[in-house]
Amino acid sequence: MQASQANANPPDHEARDTPQVTSIARPQSIIRAWTLRFIALSIGICTALLCAEIGLRILGISYPLPYQTDPYCGTKLQSNFTAHFMKEGRAWVQTTRDGRRDREYPLQKAPNTFRIAILGDSYAEALQVELEETFWTVLQTELEECDSLQNKKIEVLNFGTSGFGTAQELQMLEHYVWAYQPDLVLLAFLTGNDISDNSKKLSSNPVRPFYQLVNDQLVLDDSFLQHPTYLAANSPWGKTKTAAINGSRSLQLLRETTNRWQARTKPRTSEVQVEEGLDPIYAAPKSNDWQEAWAVTEKLLQKMSKECEQHRCKFCVVTLTNSLQVEPDRRKRENAQQANGIEHLFYPDFRIADLGKREGFCVFNLAPSMQESAEQTQTYFHGFSNTKFGTGHWNRDGHRFAGQWLAKELCRFLDTVVNIAPPP
Repeated sequence: MQASQANANPPDHEARDTPQVTSIARPQSIIRAWTLRFIALSIGICTALLCAEIGLRILGISYPLPYQTDPYCGTKLQSNFTAHFMKEGRAWVQTTRDGRRDREYPLQKAPNTFRIAILGDSYAEALQVELEETFWTVLQTELEECDSLQNKKIEVLNFGTSGFGTAQELQMLEHYVWAYQPDLVLLAFLTGNDISDNSKKLSSNPVRPFYQLVNDQLVLDDSFLQHPTYLAANSPWGKTKTAAINGSRSLQLLRETTNRWQARTKPRTSEVQVEEGLDPIYAAPKSNDWQEAWAVTEKLLQKMSKECEQHRCKFCVVTLTNSLQVEPDRRKRENAQQANGIEHLFYPDFRIADLGKREGFCVFNLAPSMQESAEQTQTYFHGFSNTKFGTGHWNRDGHRFAGQWLAKELCRFLDTVVNIAPPP
């Protein structure tokens, strides 16, 4: 009886030991199950990301970040950068060893060579079209027929960078262009936003150099070097972030989608814009800020002209086109002018031309001739099938017309110039 009771009632320590084994085994199994789930989920996510990355590359979908910080210009194209661009138009883009969207050229100019340096913003950078379609490539080809340049090798070097204003272009000229020994500097001036880009009060981008007028003299303001955005982009983390985005098409697409969504949900101002993204520049400035912006701009152009004179180099300006100026439909242009109280669309172009006459540098106004051609042929020189025709940058038709027209105008100018090439 006692023995059976002993068997039926095991010692207390045995009773306690049995549930302990069960309680330990259960958490271990749960941990093991969750670990396997986490591994499976990680493999699934990695596989999905890999498939997405491969698919995006096969489809050529790419929204890279080609820029880096620069102590003189604020930003500059990265060196030896390659990518497909499809945000507006579609093109394969490759930069040079010194960060230009162009072919490689040696610093030392070969004998019997006539070199032209192009300064400008996104119109000159021309990420929207192939290299062979850019206006400066067309210009180089067309100038081979110019009598003034016969028996000379023509080289047109592009220093254009998106977002640049005239102040940045002057910095580019002073710090990067002269090493290439140009015979002529051609500034591609976009009246749509270059004037406001030269004003710290009007510019939407504070991370750039500005000039201020002090006693009618230009004084450089390079405080952007201490701006948080510049410091962050120039930091190891900022450079790592840019490299990570450029290395992943998925991150590029995510960033582009986020930016588009934010732009779409951003409330619009009540101010009527003649053309979205461009400044109201089709009439004489009335506010002090705009009068100051024009004054700084004109001083910058004068300074560029004098810089070129000191380097025994010719200086010319070509005023580019805003899409409204070359809208093929006359009624749309006239309706926009009437709605915004605009007398004509060429006020900024003609104002810069008048400045050139006073200061002794040549100015070519492209917009009137391109408008005439657009209306006659009903051709949109701005816009793409993946954006909207009649908006944005030049398409290949716009670049072709600009390059051919500019070559004729520039050739006429060179015909009137004696000893166009500076002495060695």
